Amino acid sequence: MAVTELPGAAIRDETVPAKGVTAFTVRSGETVRVEDLEGRQAIDLICYNLDNLDEKFWAAHTAKLNGTIYITTGHVLFSDLARPMMTVVEDTFGVNDIICGSCSFELDTARYGVAKAAPGCMDLFTEAIAPWGLRRSDVPMCFNIFLDYPVQEGGRVVLDGDAGSKPGDYIDLRAEMDLLVAITACPQVINPCNAHNPTPIRVAVY
Repeated sequence: MAVTELPGAAIRDETVPAKGVTAFTVRSGETVRVEDLEGRQAIDLICYNLDNLDEKFWAAHTAKLNGTIYITTGHVLFSDLARPMMTVVEDTFGVNDIICGSCSFELDTARYGVAKAAPGCMDLFTEAIAPWGLRRSDVPMCFNIFLDYPVQEGGRVVLDGDAGSKPGDYIDLRAEMDLLVAITACPQVINPCNAHNPTPIRVAVY
């Protein structure tokens, strides 16, 4: 199990179990490291302005203002008010998706049938943000860390590839405002985004 060295003193350092979720606050200027401990694990991230929880991560603005749907080092996560929320300062994998969003019980039902459906990242986010008075309707489309959904000619999106990350791959995101951040270790087992075997992740703040 890979654990990388942080470039600064840890403010927070936790292992999120397979199929788990964490939510926490982070101050402007602090950096969040999200690390794949065992490899091939998809990770979802959402965030909110801690001083105004109505302002949240917005995938569409992030694509437009960065000029790309593949977010990596140097790119910025923007809010629904088009304000910088987090900057990617390092990314050892290099491809992260912002167009396909989170899995959920309802999406599994639509794709695979109710008999196979299970709670997904959307359901985990709903649970994690509840202590801050937020509900499912407050969950935005997520930032899919370590997932690559290629867009082919004609606009076809290639779904259901596995996360290509290796043990020890990580992404560092610097907070540009005080934030509430929620992160899931994706629980999906029906499609291969986690190689059909969800594993733990590391979330640290420095």
